Amino acid sequence: MDEYETLTRLGLALAIGLLIGVERGWREREEAEGERAAGLRTFALIGLFGGLWGLLSKELGAQALGLVFLAFAVAATVFRWRETEREGTFGMTTLIAAFLAFSLGVYAAVGDMTVAAAAGVAAVVLLAAKEWLHAWLKVITYAELRATLILLAMSFIALPILPDRGYGPYDAINPHGLWLMTIAIAGVSFIGYVAVK
Repeated sequence: MDEYETLTRLGLALAIGLLIGVERGWREREEAEGERAAGLRTFALIGLFGGLWGLLSKELGAQALGLVFLAFAVAATVFRWRETEREGTFGMTTLIAAFLAFSLGVYAAVGDMTVAAAAGVAAVVLLAAKEWLHAWLKVITYAELRATLILLAMSFIALPILPDRGYGPYDAINPHGLWLMTIAIAGVSFIGYVAVK
C-alpha cells in the first residue's frame, strides 16, 4: 500500500466517523455544552482511531486489533453507563454507533473502501430515520408486517437455495425462474398495496 492509498483510506475512515458524528451531533444539538455524550468531533476521532488501528493491525496482527477493540468497547460501555445514570435514560444507539464508527474505520483501512463507505451511509440513514421508523411501526398492522416478512423470506431465503437449472421434458421447468416470477408478481402487488395505502 503506497502513501496515497494509506492517506485515502485514513481519510475515508475519518469521513465515515464524521458523517456518523454529524447525525449524532445534530440529534443532541439542543444539549448544553459539555452535556452532549458524543458528537461530530468524537465520532470523527473514533473513525480515524479505527482506521489507524486497522493499518497498524497489518504490522501488529489481528490479536492487537482485537485487544484494542475490546479496550475501546469497555471504555465506551463504561462511559455510556455513566451517562445513563446521570441522565436517567437508557439508549444503546450512540454506543452501537460508536462501535460501528470504529469498525467501519478499521474496514476502510484494510478492506473494500466502497463497502465501508456504503455501510457508513446506510448507518447514517438508519440513524437519521428514527422518527420515520418509529412512526411507521405505529401504523403498520400485523398482517402487513407478516406479508413483508414473507416477501423478504421468499426473496432472500428461498430463492438462493432453489436450483437454477431446467427439469422435466426439454428442461422446461426451472424452479429458480418460477420462484423469481412469483416474487416479481408478489412484489408488484405489494408495491401497489403500499402505494394505495
